[in-house]
Amino acid sequence: MPFLDALDALPPADPARTGLFYEWLRRDWRALFGELRAHRPVLPLPPFTVVSRWADVVDILSRNETFRVPYAPHMDQSVGPFMLARDGAVENWRDKSVMRAVLRWEDVPAIRALAAKVAADALAAAPPPTVDVVATVSRLVPLRVVQQAFGFPGPDDAHMLRWSWATQADMFHNPANDPRLLAACNTAGQEMRAWVRTFLATREPWQTAQGGDSVSRLLRMTANGLSGLDAEQVVSNICGLLVGAIETTSQAIVNATEQILLRPDITARAIAAAGEKDDAAFDAIVWEALRFNPMTTFVARVVAEPAVIAPGSPHETAVAPGSVIAVGIGSAMFDPGVFPDPDAFRARRRTAYLHTGFGPHECLGQFVAYAIIPETIRQILLLPGIALLEGDASRIDEGGGPFAEHFVVAHGA
Repeated sequence: MPFLDALDALPPADPARTGLFYEWLRRDWRALFGELRAHRPVLPLPPFTVVSRWADVVDILSRNETFRVPYAPHMDQSVGPFMLARDGAVENWRDKSVMRAVLRWEDVPAIRALAAKVAADALAAAPPPTVDVVATVSRLVPLRVVQQAFGFPGPDDAHMLRWSWATQADMFHNPANDPRLLAACNTAGQEMRAWVRTFLATREPWQTAQGGDSVSRLLRMTANGLSGLDAEQVVSNICGLLVGAIETTSQAIVNATEQILLRPDITARAIAAAGEKDDAAFDAIVWEALRFNPMTTFVARVVAEPAVIAPGSPHETAVAPGSVIAVGIGSAMFDPGVFPDPDAFRARRRTAYLHTGFGPHECLGQFVAYAIIPETIRQILLLPGIALLEGDASRIDEGGGPFAEHFVVAHGA
């Protein structure tokens, strides 16, 4: 138990324990969580408690009024009182229902076709011998889906990408509450809301707003008294279409592509499925690849009332209100009780994964993600001679931030 032995050599309240955890997380997160699942499935650290087994992870994610999301301070001054930050409130219940109604299941084939065209056109314009996946397609494809399928065109690509990056970086990747990230998020959200208000004024009267996109449907529904939203709530929910779409999708495209290309046998199988347009076989490879390098290894929850983690188990742990829980979704997807032979790369049920969350906060646009992530990767793998570059040249470069900024691969050989 190399990590736990090193940890236990430190006093219980020593802040160095947290530093050691982060060091091992960066070094080999799968080995770290494997040790925790086997020997200490609930690990208290000074700033948070880490939970690593599947049963405990999904239990916490299911009890959203006890284990609440920490997003409100990062959202309220940016995009407004958004549903994602409102556990057990009318905004969460009402707004989620409304947005699911305008993000229609039957739109998914057309969205996948849009993703295929955008990705194929962008990649065709990328001359050999290399292509930067991030600069070329992984952000562009979800951006075009937001603009064209969702109906939020924005002032231009640059503004929308900046708004997306700033809001995502603070809302979901700022555990230390860096004031610079918060300020950038607030600025981005306020600019975005101002633009959306002006845009919606041009769509009057909303009762007759033309278009089959999500925003047009939302305007007609609201104008006819069916959504229960006021004008500012409409603005916030439109902003949410952008906030949740681009950076998470881009990261998934990059991470899964890398994992496929790291395994020659899987690369060959994926390229064959991509060429045969066998969506089921190809998509299964993508979701399994993402398990080995997920978009994030854990999500945060805050305890709202006295609670017990893993009740009735040998490792049950009482936690006080205000405690932060690091919920190990990456670890849970390697729990052998749910993922037999977890270190093997093999096709598994899409519903087994936690890539789009679990419980009340499962991703609103999960079926859109299920279409555009694998389709973009399919187009990448159809490039002739697609391969990783030698050495570290294809290392995913996050540029010191929370998201992939560059991922350069070879093609055209």
